[in-house]
Amino acid sequence: MGTDVAEVVEKLPSPCDIKVHSVMCTELMKLVDRVDRIFPEIEAARPRCSSGIQSLCLLNSAIDKAKSLVRDCSESSKLYLALTGNTILSRCKKSKSLLEQSLTQIQNMVPVMLESKISQITGELRRIKFSLDPSDEEAGQAIRSLLEGYRTGNRSENEASIDYIRVAAQKLQITSQKSLLVERRSIKKLLNQIGEENNKQQKKQILLFLLDLLKKYGKSIISGCIENDNIPENQNYRPRKVDVYVDREEDPPEEFKCPISLKLMYDPVVIDSGQTFERMWIQKWFDEGHDVCPITKRILSNMSLIPNTAMKDLISKWCGTHGIAVSDPSIQVSTDSNTWEHSSSSVTSLSSMYSLQLPVDYSNLSLGSLDNSRNLEDTREFDTGLSQELDDALPWEFQCKSVENLMTRLKNDDRACKLMLCENLVGSLVRFLKFSQDLNDVKAQRIGCLLLLILISKCRGMRYLSEDAYRLIAGFLESEVIEEALAITEELSSHEICRLEIVSSGSLSYIFKILETQIKKIQTPALKIIYNLTLTRNVRSLIVSSDLIPKLVALFEDDSLSSYCIAILTNLCGSQDNKSIIAETNGCIPFIVRMLESESCEEQEQALEILLSLCSQSIQYCHLVMDEGVIPSVVSISINGNDNGKAKAHEMLRLLRDIEYEEHVEESDAPVYDNSKDVNSLQVEKKTSKALQFFSKLSLTSKGSLARRKA
Repeated sequence: MGTDVAEVVEKLPSPCDIKVHSVMCTELMKLVDRVDRIFPEIEAARPRCSSGIQSLCLLNSAIDKAKSLVRDCSESSKLYLALTGNTILSRCKKSKSLLEQSLTQIQNMVPVMLESKISQITGELRRIKFSLDPSDEEAGQAIRSLLEGYRTGNRSENEASIDYIRVAAQKLQITSQKSLLVERRSIKKLLNQIGEENNKQQKKQILLFLLDLLKKYGKSIISGCIENDNIPENQNYRPRKVDVYVDREEDPPEEFKCPISLKLMYDPVVIDSGQTFERMWIQKWFDEGHDVCPITKRILSNMSLIPNTAMKDLISKWCGTHGIAVSDPSIQVSTDSNTWEHSSSSVTSLSSMYSLQLPVDYSNLSLGSLDNSRNLEDTREFDTGLSQELDDALPWEFQCKSVENLMTRLKNDDRACKLMLCENLVGSLVRFLKFSQDLNDVKAQRIGCLLLLILISKCRGMRYLSEDAYRLIAGFLESEVIEEALAITEELSSHEICRLEIVSSGSLSYIFKILETQIKKIQTPALKIIYNLTLTRNVRSLIVSSDLIPKLVALFEDDSLSSYCIAILTNLCGSQDNKSIIAETNGCIPFIVRMLESESCEEQEQALEILLSLCSQSIQYCHLVMDEGVIPSVVSISINGNDNGKAKAHEMLRLLRDIEYEEHVEESDAPVYDNSKDVNSLQVEKKTSKALQFFSKLSLTSKGSLARRKA
């Protein structure tokens, strides 16, 4: 027993319910509504493969995000929506891009008639260009100025509040007692939704501030708006229409359009029923096994395609008159570009489609030839030009290609990297990576991470990384781009200013898991990151050593990893708590003692430093060290090591000798017991006696050597 999909499709708010950004949201609603109508067909026609199911899930997610945006603009506070206008604009662009991406993936997996419908929607998505309504933008600017005035104290509180809140109220049509009451309730509703969430306290403060202003100046706002603008209280607000579409060329005659794709035909052909179609689309229809005409539904006696040269001549003349070039759809079907809807007689009109400057063309530019004397202003323009290639409004395929090209060009050009400030580009790249994560586009994630690695290693890009960027990189440590994410984190960890951000992002939990993988190529960078982090004292205190040190013990047997482990333990042993964990973790002290026999003088010094720290901390730890037979190795270093090693070794021997001597004296002063001593006591006495004999011989040997050197 099935469920009618049409019955459960969620209804979107009415256009008249949208409070702010109504033009953008209305156009987005139209697109979502069109997708909703064909969604059951798409769901029924999807191929039974993982890519088809994944694409369908992506489309469903895109629809949900678009609907959520429209609901927010229908239910939220007008003042807050105006204040966050740029965020709403960005969400609209991302929703559009996500819809376009998912539909493009699905387009080639469905029957030809459905493919045609999807092609029309994707064409519409590519034509649309969102922008803020001027009135909403002015209202947002007024609220921002109000908040800034309170923050800086540049104007008196009363003057700033009345001026700015009146402007915002006028632009947002908060001009009656009823609209004022609705606005207050909307703010209170938002506050209730936030509750006590710690990550939204700034938003809560802003909402409380706006609510206080409405309570304080409510009557003044209404009266001021009526006096200044002569707006009747009961007048219904009709926002000024802002065209979010590009200007279209004159529509071609219907007979020039393919009945399947509804687009201008490039290669018109006639079939047995006498109907004319675009060759590519009707051929797809036949390839699907159909033997009837898509228009007349009459069974065809043959599937021959006869070129309609007369129609092609008419279309060519019409295109010549209107300055339109028709592209072969068999070439452009994947991107659906260069059709009559997108055609233009000039490059200028093409750039106006996206209302931005054309991306910088590097095809004939050698970045290595750039002059080092370029001033700061030129550098900023260069940086901005690069970041424009990652504009959210551009098609996803274009953004991916731009990132790949930038990565290739900057990879081996240090001079060009040094000229870039990276502020704009890093921000755009982080947004690109977030979107690639939403799309689960692993290839895009990989090239994006590689470009980010170049920027932070060569362009001082880590200065412009936000908290969101650090969390994004941390998330990639548990993904298919783990190696690239580790490389980025390792580079960042080499800079002290980044270490606290890395720990705060939650990266450590992923890095600790990596240590357990037994995959050396990712264990090595993970250990390097931990070593860099433990170099900074305040960061070191945030690392839970009880979780880390046992994981290091498991890596001791691997010689290629043990050098990093001993270096990390050296950094950690400065803390009393860490000393206890090191001493009490099974296998840790034996490993440190073994490192005294290392061929590396640096590793010998690190091992001695840890052992000295432990023995200075507790006599109990001294015995643990002595039980591992440490003295021969320490003596060897005191004779054959480098200067630092010899100094540490002599200090270690002195410390052990003093402790043994003190214990012997204490035992000599103790009361005499009877002969019924247990076996353990006798063993301790023997060990102490042997140790004292050893240190006595060592002392005599040292004095003899010294006398010979003086002679």
